[in-house]
Formats: sequence, C-alpha cells, structure tokens
Amino acid sequence: MDWIRLLSRLIQAESLPGQEGEAAALLLEALKGMGLTATLDEAGNVEALLGEKEPEVVLAGHLDVVPAGDPAHWPYPQGTVAEEAVFGRGAVDMKGPLVAMLLALEALAQRPLKGRVRFLATVQEEVGGLGSRHAAERLSPLAFILGEPSGRRLMRGHRGRAEVWVDFEGEEAHAALSGPENPLFGLGEYLLALKELPLSPGLKLTPTRVDTYPGARNQTPGVVRLYLDVRYEPEANLEALLERLKALGDASVYIPEEERASGEVRLVIPALWPPYRLPEDHPLLLAALKALGQEGAGLWPFTTDAPYLGTKAPVLGYGPGDPSLAHTPREHIPLAEVERAAQDYVRLVEALWNAA
Repeated sequence: MDWIRLLSRLIQAESLPGQEGEAAALLLEALKGMGLTATLDEAGNVEALLGEKEPEVVLAGHLDVVPAGDPAHWPYPQGTVAEEAVFGRGAVDMKGPLVAMLLALEALAQRPLKGRVRFLATVQEEVGGLGSRHAAERLSPLAFILGEPSGRRLMRGHRGRAEVWVDFEGEEAHAALSGPENPLFGLGEYLLALKELPLSPGLKLTPTRVDTYPGARNQTPGVVRLYLDVRYEPEANLEALLERLKALGDASVYIPEEERASGEVRLVIPALWPPYRLPEDHPLLLAALKALGQEGAGLWPFTTDAPYLGTKAPVLGYGPGDPSLAHTPREHIPLAEVERAAQDYVRLVEALWNAA
C-alpha cells in the first residue's frame, strides 16, 4: 500500500460532516486492496474485519474534518508532502491516525492472530457523533482503541462540553422610535450577574458569542441570544448549573438540539458532548500502558467519540500527531510518526488480546 499517497489523497478529499463520501471511498478501495472485506453501514461508516475468533478489538476513528479555511493561511496546499510530513486539514484530526491503523492491519495480517480486529471510520464526529452512536448499537468488542491525536501517549478520557443558549425576548421597533423594551439591557444585566456566579469544582463556563434577531442595526431586536460554552468533569452536576443559570435573569436557558442525517440514519442530537473517564486501574488500560512502556495515561483537552463507544466497551485513546495542531492552518503529521503509531497499534491490539 502506498500509504503516503493515500494519506495525501484523503486530505485532499474534503470531508466535512455529512460529506464524507469521497474519503470513505478511498478507504474502501485501500482496504479491499489489502484483501479485506470492507463495507459501508447504514450511516456511511467504513468497516472492515481481520480475523474471525474473539476477542475483538476495534481500531476506531472518524472521517470528517472541520473546514480548512483560507488557503493563504496554510504553508502548503492541502495534502502536500514536504519536510518529511504531510500537510493539510485532517493530517492529525484524524486521517493520519486512520492510515496508521491501516498499516497496523497490514502488519497484523502477517502475524498469528489471537483474536480479531475491526477497523471503524465513523461519520460526523465533529458535530455530535452520529456515526459512532449508530455503530455502538451493534458492536460488543473487548475494547476500542480510539485514534484521536495524542502525541502517541495513551489517553483514558476527557471532559464533557455543553453549548448553552440563553435567549432574551424583546419588542422589535425602529431604533428612532424604540422604548425601554430592549433585550440588550437584559443581556447586560445577565452578563454582570454571570461574571459573579461561583462555579462548583469541575465546571468551566465561558460566554463566547451574542446574536440578535432579526439583526438590523437600526432596530431593537426581538431576540438576543447569548452562547455559553460549558466544560465539565464527570462528577459535575450539569443540571444544577442550568437551574442556576435560569435563576440569573428573565431569559430562556436551554441546550439546543439538531437533527442530523447520514445515509439511512437520522438522529436528533443535543449540543451536549459527555465526558468519559476510564478508571486508572482498569486492567486493559494497565496492559496497554505496559505494552507501550508508559507510566500513566493522560486526558484529552477536547471531546471525542469515546462516550458513545464507551457504552459498549472500554475506550483506550492513542493517536499520532500533535493535538495542538488540530483545527489550525499549521496542521501536519510527520511521516515517521505515522509509521511508529502503526507499530504501536499492533502492540496494543496484541496486548489486549493477551489480557482478555
């Protein structure tokens, strides 16, 4: 397999959420070229299976990316191989890790198999995890290895995130004829109260944006919407926080929902990305740490598909690439990093089989 060319083509195949088809086709072609039976499920997730007997370990990642943005901000065109690395959106988040998993499958196919390994590349991770939510309904493996970038350090979870909307209602009026019913005043009072709100341990709350509707600059708005970004640890009480936010002022406070669709699957997904924590003393985590020669597992600073996959089996996080490059115009992954990660995926899969 010419994996460098494959990674370059995957990056050039812009795969925004809901538009993963071209990238999926490239993976299907590569997997079939390796002699594996590869399929798309009802949601458009790519799957392939190596081996037959249990226990099963799933190498999991996602196909979609965030927009690349202005090409002028990038040092090279998308998918360029330069400086012993591949540059472009998705290099670390997470097409580079997906290709490392394919290399691991190639290596495992040449060794005695003590179990089976499933490759899973999901859709719409960046917008709520439709693909992983659907796949988790029918999979029951020993463990998932989730390839989000981690600098090749084992990860055991992350904080949760919620997007909270706070709506202030007013009366639409011409600015020249307006009265006191301007919801922007309510917003100002609310923000001052919010600034003084003490937060429980494990909670971080940040106002990030304000929109007005209809949005004219010579009109008082009928609705002012404040957006709050909430990060929370597993032990935090999110419902109690929402009640406190509702008590701060005369506003509607809620977590919005959005209907998402892919293939034959349609889900209503709230703007809520749960936390995930694998216990530090979990036996599979300890086996994985020993296989990699690492002292302890870390925590990702961002959310992942782990909470949805983790409803069925433990999730171990491990991926090549610097996670601080994700979603930036500096995103790239060294070629050597992909190759080393592939070797580590082989070690992890075999260690989990042996620990079963």
